[in-house]
Amino acid sequence: MRRSLITVLTITTLVVAGCATVEAAPGSTSGALRYSCAGGKSFSAAWNQPGDRVKVSAGGVTKSLPSARSASGARYASDEFEIWGKGDTATLSGFPGGPYSNCRAG
Repeated sequence: MRRSLITVLTITTLVVAGCATVEAAPGSTSGALRYSCAGGKSFSAAWNQPGDRVKVSAGGVTKSLPSARSASGARYASDEFEIWGKGDTATLSGFPGGPYSNCRAG
């Protein structure tokens, strides 16, 4: 009985873990996209970098962020630095001059 319970719990855990996915990053090349945000703020993000990373430049700081789990959209984070992107929109936090919200590429 105990072995059956452990098997069921293991399978349930694997199924639930498989539901959280990493969505493809915005942009189809590794070139930088320029984002314009609320309050006249802006930043650039070069998606699709080697090692599943994004290179972000904002507020005079440039960081290469690794991918991170997200329920929806593409999320990259390291320490306090984080970018969420979906389609042509993004939100950036942790960089000087932020937060960068309601941002759109173009």
